[in-house]
Amino acid sequence: MPAIKLLMVVFLISVSLRATAGETRRAVDPVTGAESWEIHIKGISLKLAQILPDQIRGFYLARGFDVASTERIAAACVFQTIFRNKSAPGAIHINLADWRALTPEGEQPLKLKHTWNMEWEERGVPPGARTAFQWALFPTEQTFQTGDWNMGMTTIALPLGSRFDLRFVWSHKNKHREAVLRGILCATDTIPKTEGQETK
Repeated sequence: MPAIKLLMVVFLISVSLRATAGETRRAVDPVTGAESWEIHIKGISLKLAQILPDQIRGFYLARGFDVASTERIAAACVFQTIFRNKSAPGAIHINLADWRALTPEGEQPLKLKHTWNMEWEERGVPPGARTAFQWALFPTEQTFQTGDWNMGMTTIALPLGSRFDLRFVWSHKNKHREAVLRGILCATDTIPKTEGQETK
């Protein structure tokens, strides 16, 4: 009888793990009010966390961007993005050019490094400021061995406050794989209300 009970417990645990694998988990930073979304699936994980417009302004104004160019970034949908190959054996390859924001109006690609670079050149943003921006961005393409991870900024040309799902893709052992991170919300300029404090 104890052996049967043990097998039942193992079975129930495995069913529970299968039920939660691939589900989007949402969290809120208690200090800033910024939201984040995370998914774990097939040995990898992806997390997107809002970067608030005022955080963008403070960071890039201090690195040589003019006010108008800084506002171009602050008005984009900006996330701190963390990708991990937690346990998938061998190499995982990603190309952000293949990722899509899914909205009721259709699919929207990410705004990638080369597009930003062309805009900064047209605006005459100083080279040093452009370098700081490039280093902050998540690499467009990268390969992750087991245990590897990276973090950086990703941007999507959607209005602040937009809601979308993110279809992200990767390749593993020459096989195309994809999943969806659901219910993502672009940050807004509204200061999040903290407990016990009235919004002005």
